[in-house]
Amino acid sequence: MKKAGTLMKFIVLLLLFSNHLFAQNTIDKQILWTTDWSSNGKFIAIGGNIDSLKIYDSRKFKLYKSFPVNGTITRVKWHPNKNIIAVATQISSDKVMLIDLDTNAKTELNGISLDGARGMDWNCTGEFLAIADNDGQIAIFNNKGELIRKFANENNSTKGITAVDWHPSKNVFVTVSDKIRIFSIEGNLLKTIKHRQEEVLLLSVAWHKSGTFFVTGDYGDEKDKSLLQYWDEQGNLLKSIDVSKGEYRNLSWNPNGNRLASASDALRIWDESGNLIAEGKSGDYLWGVSWNKNGKRIITSSTLQRVLIWSNKAEVLLEIE
Repeated sequence: MKKAGTLMKFIVLLLLFSNHLFAQNTIDKQILWTTDWSSNGKFIAIGGNIDSLKIYDSRKFKLYKSFPVNGTITRVKWHPNKNIIAVATQISSDKVMLIDLDTNAKTELNGISLDGARGMDWNCTGEFLAIADNDGQIAIFNNKGELIRKFANENNSTKGITAVDWHPSKNVFVTVSDKIRIFSIEGNLLKTIKHRQEEVLLLSVAWHKSGTFFVTGDYGDEKDKSLLQYWDEQGNLLKSIDVSKGEYRNLSWNPNGNRLASASDALRIWDESGNLIAEGKSGDYLWGVSWNKNGKRIITSSTLQRVLIWSNKAEVLLEIE
């Protein structure tokens, strides 16, 4: 019995480490990876390891539509001015896709890794969509789902990319993986940044609305704390913060750009200078985070399939069933 117990402990540890869940002792299939509030404020999209994309009415917080999606939805992003949502997947027979909520039409995006993608973002006008995939490739599509160009995040490397975020007014974007990289839409590498001395994976990035700086969040591990870092537009470090006990899965600026919400072991709200303004404790680890149109509400999704609505002071208002 003692040997069996030891073997079981080893298997559990192996599963945890293989899924990179140093801080999150949970079963991968439970996780709601991502959420996003629509640009018109009417809908909320939620996805993860639940084999479906859920769309909720944001006024009644009731399920509006559900689309079957095999495997894991890693990220959802609403078009900035159309009722279209981009859906990134991995470990899935369904490709990364666009879904028109008005017609329910799906457009599959070709040219992306068979292993799927985690990074995805529309540019400021909604004319282009960047997909950063698990083979280290960046694909640029138009809003009809047609591939414009494709290039490598790093030459001679297949390291997966965890997130991508466009500059708020320029056709320039940041990707994060083992390093921070800034690209032009043409695929020109403008800057590479090693964000800390330790070899720690980055998970999230968010440009400020002004375009003068951006923020990244990394994984951390059992030895090195997770870092939230502020960078100027040229890639110079402005501030580094290590208060979180968990990795920074996602970041989201409110519409006017004076508050940043981070999803980790708690919901934390920061100002433009990196000062902590509010903190809301969570019973499990938060993954998805998004503000509503007027900046008064925040939605989060979590490892245990909890979907919470918070005030802009990090107070829980409602749990969506």
